[in-house]
Amino acid sequence: MTGALIAVCGIDGSGKSTQIASIVDHLRAQGREVVLTRQPTDRYRNDPTVRLALNLELDFARIAPELALFAAFDRIRHIREVIAPALAAGSVVVSDRYVYSTYAYFSSRGIDDLPWLQALNRYAPTPDLTIAIDVPPELAADRIIARDGSSRKREELDLDRMRAVREVFSSQPWGADERYHLIDGTRSREDLQADIRALVDEVVS
Repeated sequence: MTGALIAVCGIDGSGKSTQIASIVDHLRAQGREVVLTRQPTDRYRNDPTVRLALNLELDFARIAPELALFAAFDRIRHIREVIAPALAAGSVVVSDRYVYSTYAYFSSRGIDDLPWLQALNRYAPTPDLTIAIDVPPELAADRIIARDGSSRKREELDLDRMRAVREVFSSQPWGADERYHLIDGTRSREDLQADIRALVDEVVS
């Protein structure tokens, strides 16, 4: 069996985690070896400067170029250490967020130079399938509060920011990619799951 890279994107609260778990279960039921991972990695997420920015204790826009460089380095190392070996071994890699998420989130944080972001990520392999789950920010925010509570100060609850991220996923400014699928995440979990599994089957069959 040949390996495949599947990326699942969307704003926080879009239902990514639920659908990623469904993809993994579906593939493993077929006897496929699956490597579940996410980007950025914990090395990036747990960096003190990144944490301050994500918790709104530091002006993210001011240091966005620095963090974009850090995120690109984190991705390249992660590809070398995890993704590339798994693909070479014939596994299906399912990644929670990937390159298009980088474009969407950093564009919303003040970096409007998409060619620069693309150049930073030019060595990242293109996924065989990218699924972007689309939901209105208001619905996503309600889900986040129901899941995590509203006491924490979180950038993800900034509706204007979420709208900007959603717009990038919807408009696809990086250009046409037939392997990119924008999926309506407001439908029932079962309908969404069925459509996503059908796309996955096309890739791994």
